[in-house]
Amino acid sequence: MSVALLDLDDAFEDQAPFVEAASNDGLTRLDLRDIGPGLRLWARPTALEGLRSRLAAGLGSGPRLVFMGSGDFHHVSTLLIERAVCLAPERPMSVIHFDNHPDWVRFSPGLHCGSWAAKVARLSGVRQVLTIGLCSQDVDDDGRKGADLTVVREGLLIPFPLRAGNKEERVIAGRPVPSIEALGDPLFLDRIQTLTGNDDLYITIDKDVLSPFDANTNWDQGELRLDRLLGWIERMTQGKRLRGADVTGDASKPVYGPGAFAALRKWGEASLDQPMWKPLSVDAHYRNSLTNRALSALIHPRVMRYAA
Repeated sequence: MSVALLDLDDAFEDQAPFVEAASNDGLTRLDLRDIGPGLRLWARPTALEGLRSRLAAGLGSGPRLVFMGSGDFHHVSTLLIERAVCLAPERPMSVIHFDNHPDWVRFSPGLHCGSWAAKVARLSGVRQVLTIGLCSQDVDDDGRKGADLTVVREGLLIPFPLRAGNKEERVIAGRPVPSIEALGDPLFLDRIQTLTGNDDLYITIDKDVLSPFDANTNWDQGELRLDRLLGWIERMTQGKRLRGADVTGDASKPVYGPGAFAALRKWGEASLDQPMWKPLSVDAHYRNSLTNRALSALIHPRVMRYAA
C-alpha cells in the first residue's frame, strides 16, 4: 500500500475517478483537515511537529507516493523527503522538483510553500535539488522576493527554466542558465542523467508547472504539457531507485489558520501573490482527476519497485 492521500483540504472531494483508481492500488488516506488551515501557505515549528507525528503514525515505514492537495501545502514535502532520507541514509539522493516557481525564499521560523526547496537542498542526505519547468516571474524577481540564492551559487539547487521569453537563457544568481527549450529535450535529459549519476531519486511535483489544459491550481501556471512531463519522468527514472514521490497542485478554497491573526496574515499574502480563488467547474475537477491518475499510474509502480 504505497499510495497515500493527505486530506489537508477538500481538493479530492470531487475527484472520484482518481480516488477510486488509487484505492485499487492500496490507498492510505489520512484526514488532516483539522490541522490543514494552520499548515496552509506556511507553518510554524509547532504545527510542523504535530504533522510529523500524524504522518509517522499514519504512513508507517517504506516508500510512498503521496498526494496532498493544493500547492499551498508544498512545504509538507520537506517532511516526506526527510522520511525518504531515513530509508537509506547511507546512499546519496537527488530531489527532482517540477514546479512553476522556485520555492527558494527565506522564511523563519518554520516552513513556507515558497521556501521549502532551499531548506531541502541543505538537508543531510540530499545531495542536490533539481528544479525543473520554471516559467514564473519569481525567477526574475528573485531579489524582491527574498530568494536564498546561496543554494544556487553553492550548486545545491540547480534550476532548469522551461523558457526564457525570447532569449535562450535566464540570468539566475548572476549566472546565465539555458532554458530547456534552448537545450532541447535530449540534451536536457542527458544533463539530468549526468547530474544524478547513481543517486537514488525523490520526485516532487507541483502541478502548477503544467499548462491549464492539463491542471487547474491555486497558483499562476506554467506551460508544460502532461505528456511531456510523463515522458521526462519515465526517462529520468530508468534504472534508478525511486525512494518516494509526492504531488501537490490541486485546487481548493483557501481556509487559513491557526487563529484569526495568522489567517489574516495569510489572506493578505495570498491576495498579493495568487490569483483570486474561483470555484472549479466540473470539467476542471475531472481534468485534475485524470492528471492525478496518469501521474499515479506512472510513478506508483516505480516506487513499488524500490519497496520490493
